[in-house]
Amino acid sequence: MSFAFAGLNILLLIYLAHRDFWHLRIPNRGIFALLVLWGIQLYWYQPDNWYLNLSTGAGFFAVGIIFWRWRKIDTSEAKLLLVIGLILGWPCCLVFVAILPVLLLIQFVLLRHWPHTGRSHHVFWRRLRMLIKRKRLPAGPAIVAAGVLSQLALLLPI
Repeated sequence: MSFAFAGLNILLLIYLAHRDFWHLRIPNRGIFALLVLWGIQLYWYQPDNWYLNLSTGAGFFAVGIIFWRWRKIDTSEAKLLLVIGLILGWPCCLVFVAILPVLLLIQFVLLRHWPHTGRSHHVFWRRLRMLIKRKRLPAGPAIVAAGVLSQLALLLPI
């Protein structure tokens, strides 16, 4: 994967995390744009193990559907898991699977103990307080952060 495709993937994922935080919904056009970008990557590089990316995406989507049935995530976040599975593929999905629970746990613990009243009147903090009061925290930003970190782990040799 080249830095250009990774950069486009990361920019689209950041846009989708932003939309999920502010609107509690990931637009289908963003998911479709990532699918088209994945198709272009397949055409450009023609990897021999593309079916591993497909099976990883299907596995992530199945896990997303299970969590959707338990009412833990939205359907748009389940679709985001599908696309991230397709983009990352087999080698990076292990990094993603290791990072995502840690990020979700940090998000849960920090926001659980977050003060409901605050002095800051910035729009971001007001939105965060409103989401905490509603008991509805989007999982999209944590999913995107884990996906970006996994993609960077794929690009940068350790």
